[in-house]
Amino acid sequence: MKVIGIVGGPRREGNTARLVEEVLAGARENGNETHIFYLGDMEINPLQWDEDGYIYPDDDFTTIMPHLESMGSLILGTPIYYDHVSSRTKLFFDRLYYYSRSHGEEYYLKFPKGVKCVNIIAFGWNNSGAYDEVLDWMNERMTHYWRMEILGNLKSYGTGVNPTKENSELLIKARKIGRKI
Repeated sequence: MKVIGIVGGPRREGNTARLVEEVLAGARENGNETHIFYLGDMEINPLQWDEDGYIYPDDDFTTIMPHLESMGSLILGTPIYYDHVSSRTKLFFDRLYYYSRSHGEEYYLKFPKGVKCVNIIAFGWNNSGAYDEVLDWMNERMTHYWRMEILGNLKSYGTGVNPTKENSELLIKARKIGRKI
């Protein structure tokens, strides 16, 4: 199975990236093919509009599209900035509109059925109960619009004093979730 990892933060070695990479490592241990995309290294632009409807920019999102159309699982990680997903992650969600019924049934059918999803958030606030509503929002988008099955969620909190790379319990949990894929 093809497993796609999306890192919505700007740092390849940041807290979010570390968790996405760990889930992918667990998926590889089960013989899955994995690919990772760092949105901070990509140019992904917002949708435009004209009298004929939405215009999809010709940008780096087009390199992700063939992988999305053939994936079996999606691992999506985002840092939390100002109480919600990063702007890069929000653009990723907006660009997934291409695969919605609103855009057209033929595009909706390009998105595979039965995709398993793991949503990941990381933030500096040392409050373990924070931002559950953001995970709920992410889960709802994935299940409602793209019919994904939520395999699990991961949350790395207090990353200013407890970076993800030093949180062995959380890294073990991430690897275990990846092995379930």
